[in-house]
Amino acid sequence: MGRKYKNPKKPNIVSVRITDEEMAMVQQLMDATSKRASELMREAFLLFKTEWQLAGMADAPVDGSQAATCP
Repeated sequence: MGRKYKNPKKPNIVSVRITDEEMAMVQQLMDATSKRASELMREAFLLFKTEWQLAGMADAPVDGSQAATCP
């Protein structure tokens, strides 16, 4: 029998390779917040999007010609 998911309306998967140090930071956040890595990443994406919009870059091209930097 396949694994049952809480929310089958999230069919997309994003994989990322991170260093041991980055994983330690993720683990610390997971422990401190009692959240799963997926929840933290969703929140991080939303935070990045908000910062992007506040910086007035929401309409900037994302074709690689102008590299975005994180604050």
